[in-house]
Amino acid sequence: MRRMFSVILILVSLLFFLSSCAPGMSPDECSTLQVELDGAQHEISEMEGNLAQLEADYQGLQDDYVNLQGDCQSSQDGYRNLLERLEQSTLVDISWPELKEFLEQDDTDRLTYVEGSFDCSGFAITLRDSAARCGIRCAYVEIDFFVEGGHAMDAFETTDMGVVYVDSTEADQIAYVKLNEPYGVISLDGVKSECIACSGDPAEFWGPLDYMIHSNPFHYSYYPDYQRRVKFYGDSIEDYNKAVEKYNSGSKKWSYAQLTTWLDNIEALAEDLGSAFYQTGGNVKNIETYWN
Repeated sequence: MRRMFSVILILVSLLFFLSSCAPGMSPDECSTLQVELDGAQHEISEMEGNLAQLEADYQGLQDDYVNLQGDCQSSQDGYRNLLERLEQSTLVDISWPELKEFLEQDDTDRLTYVEGSFDCSGFAITLRDSAARCGIRCAYVEIDFFVEGGHAMDAFETTDMGVVYVDSTEADQIAYVKLNEPYGVISLDGVKSECIACSGDPAEFWGPLDYMIHSNPFHYSYYPDYQRRVKFYGDSIEDYNKAVEKYNSGSKKWSYAQLTTWLDNIEALAEDLGSAFYQTGGNVKNIETYWN
């Protein structure tokens, strides 16, 4: 703007000079002044165009600012409305027995897994929405692994057992989630407060069964203990098969009653461990929980 005013002053001066001094000027001087005048006029035209563009840009920035203010206000209103809905929510927390009954009746786990279309996120969202329709508070949970990828599941804040993670992808399973530890799941019927202890030697699993009590089978500590029991189960089967083979070959190390009791104990342990044994995933790097 300042430069434009300077050019205009120069142009006015030139015009005054031309009008007052023209009689005493040589043709070359007049020609030079005329060239300078034409250049100044051209520069003024360009600057007027630039000024018009600047004014248009300024108006556009003003419009953007007004729109941003409106968007900010809308976001603030939406956030306040969300808080009000959460405060007024009728969703409630339920006990573990009630949650188990809900999961057994819900059919989310019977849906078909479709890679890239209806994967773990689809199962988690469906179970969350199903719980909401039943008045149950539920969270959508996302976890990331250190190596690659991630997984989605749900969480329920039970009134008697605290937070219970549920992975309904193709089967109802209790999930075990802890930062820096492997992600794992156990079938719904394999999670028990009282279970077979699996103490002693798996090669001598023919004695009376011992039981142990877990104060909270949904705590992560239950998962590694479950893994230990599964390993005991596998080792005992292997040792039993070897013992039967030797017994049939004439060995007197084991009696028929011992082998019979051993097999009964293995079958009891299989039922105790549930319909599907544990699965281990990658170590958990991050956990994001979104409550409804």
